[in-house]
Amino acid sequence: MSPIWLILACTLGDAPPRPAPITTDFAMESDPVLPGLTTINVHSPKYLPLWLQALDRPEADLQRLAAETVAQAHLVGVPKMIETKPALVRIVSTKASHPAARFTAARALIVLDAKDAAPELFQAAQQHGDNVRQLVEPALARWKYAPAFDVWRKRLTSAEVNHRDLMLAVRLLGDARDRSVLPQLLAILNARERLDAERLAAARAAGQLAETGLEGDAQKCGASGAKTVDRHCAAALLERHTSDPAKMLLLALAADPEPSVATAALRRLNAIDYSLVLPLAEKAMQSPDSGVRREGARAYAARPSVERIKTLGKRLDDSHLGVRAMVREDFRQLAGDPQWDDAVRQTATAALAAESWRSQEQAALLLGHLDHKAAAPRLVKLLDSPRSEVMIASAWALRKLALRETLPDLLKKASYLTDLRLRRASYDPLDLQAAHLFEALGQMQYEPAEPLMRRYVAKNSAMGEYSRSAAIWGLGLLHVGKPDDALASAIVGRVTEPSSAIPPEMTRIRLAGAIALGKMKAKPQSKALRDFLREAGGGNLYLAIRWSLREINGEEIPLPDPFPISKGGWFLEPLDIIESAAP
Repeated sequence: MSPIWLILACTLGDAPPRPAPITTDFAMESDPVLPGLTTINVHSPKYLPLWLQALDRPEADLQRLAAETVAQAHLVGVPKMIETKPALVRIVSTKASHPAARFTAARALIVLDAKDAAPELFQAAQQHGDNVRQLVEPALARWKYAPAFDVWRKRLTSAEVNHRDLMLAVRLLGDARDRSVLPQLLAILNARERLDAERLAAARAAGQLAETGLEGDAQKCGASGAKTVDRHCAAALLERHTSDPAKMLLLALAADPEPSVATAALRRLNAIDYSLVLPLAEKAMQSPDSGVRREGARAYAARPSVERIKTLGKRLDDSHLGVRAMVREDFRQLAGDPQWDDAVRQTATAALAAESWRSQEQAALLLGHLDHKAAAPRLVKLLDSPRSEVMIASAWALRKLALRETLPDLLKKASYLTDLRLRRASYDPLDLQAAHLFEALGQMQYEPAEPLMRRYVAKNSAMGEYSRSAAIWGLGLLHVGKPDDALASAIVGRVTEPSSAIPPEMTRIRLAGAIALGKMKAKPQSKALRDFLREAGGGNLYLAIRWSLREINGEEIPLPDPFPISKGGWFLEPLDIIESAAP
């Protein structure tokens, strides 16, 4: 499911696209910014002839597996898969083909976007069952294959059409905005003996076809005492309408006791004008249904006032993650306007002071992002929250605020976490919280933290991958301009430990160590780093060591060659490729 902020970006009309949502990111992952790796896809030309042979075999399983492989290979960039089209068309068109092979071959042709195979696919769809039709006909609609549209139009009035075929035709004609079928769709809608699903599908398709003229039909469907499905149909019919009668009916449907009906109506009203939802928004935000609450919150965020922002702040504690995250991002955007900045900060501060962990987490993220220094004392207290979401968000926010007066508390908490994890098995949330704390201690160059951070250099699984990385990265910041040969020697040992070690050192630790050595300008360790370049390969570790050597000695190490990517493990491969890949 798409994140709520992406959904909003598509529905806010002329509003600028939203930035990426607030996340508890790590500073060490962007300081320094390393160049991106370049990759090239490498594929053996021996695959295609072998798969063509399998497609030409009479065995259904070989045909099916080869067709599946062709589709997968095309999706990952293996070239020339279109050359399998004649063989795939032959399987689709041959009456004796096994149904599974025919279905898979048809899917492969669709993946290949073989538009000129539309006649054969269309013929197979008509002759070989509704499973093939469900697969093929959406592709024919995308390709605008005219003969298929004639068949779909006829299905709308046929007494013999089955349910699945009718539903498919209704959907495809609606998506294609074929206005010629509007009367037939309305006839299906008004035929009360029809299945509810068919009537609702017809209403939705009709709603896609007309921007005016369906108010009367919608009024009949949404009349007092109408069944739930009819009220759904009323909202669906008005999907593109903006007339005053349409608005009046949508306002009535927005108060519907069925949440899905109310959500559809509120969503449409918001699309027309957020102001239409304002009188309903506060009650909507009290609904037990998250969809209704979301639409109410959207209206208040789009038409803010000080009082509405306060009311909207209660949704930071919403039981649905999507709703509370949406409100947080709305507040973030509103805080960029001086008119609403103070109200947003006050509301978020109140949420941070609340007892609910949901409010605390969202407020910590928001206030940390907004650099709201006054939140620091409360955030320090929340480091001890029993909820992992809150303790991690609070540590991240305190790193963002970067207040030196909080450093003793951050060190105290990091020390406690260290002792706690040494007494029991590692616990991922503690690892993440400690990592944010060490990043803060390193960025603010808090020297009293060094003895604790040094304890994280040695390999110890109890300490955790993220906190070890952050501690080592932070030590590099503590020693900018202050080399320490003993520390640098210990760190270079982590970076260059042979990959055959058991257990091997984690890549994240190696990366952090290479960066720390560069920040420390650890010249005596440069030879060990340079000697390890070959074993580092051409990935991120190579790039980190390259950056470090440039910082230490001014060396310009060339960027690695593009990294070849070759997917293997296909169902059928040449023997020489299998043998070359064997260990």
